[in-house]
Amino acid sequence: MLSFLTKLNLFFFFFISTLFAESHILEQENFEAWQYTCVSEQNQKICDLRELVFDSNTNEVVSYLSITINPDKLTQMQIAFPHAVNLKSPIKLQIDENDPIDLNYAYCNQSACFVAEIIGENFVNFFKAGNQISIKALFLDNREATITYSLKGFTAGYNRLYSSINN
Repeated sequence: MLSFLTKLNLFFFFFISTLFAESHILEQENFEAWQYTCVSEQNQKICDLRELVFDSNTNEVVSYLSITINPDKLTQMQIAFPHAVNLKSPIKLQIDENDPIDLNYAYCNQSACFVAEIIGENFVNFFKAGNQISIKALFLDNREATITYSLKGFTAGYNRLYSSINN
């Protein structure tokens, strides 16, 4: 049986490789903790705003949050977790000291398990006004993990992402 850290290494390898498979980076810009990236995939320009969270001990990726804007100009949020999560237990997402919100997993693929949600303007505004996002997830062995995302640079990055749909 693979150790948890080995699973995270595999998660990192497979997840990151799928991010750039058959893609060509067209634009990339950093906004403090967030990175705005546009790739060419199947002759389409696809842009997102993302943040990777690394384990401070191993420097391995433990989670990934991506914000995109779909063709209907709705904001989509996707959060990736390693396969070792308990899919029956929702994650708890909390912005600063606001009340936590329960979110359910939407799907898993060979790389990770994902929460995927359309988020409204009010939710985006919570991100813009906040300092950090804390996410609590339950692993299969009943350990709870808290993953923290910084919101530094989110507003500038989101504005850049939103302007890309008009270009």
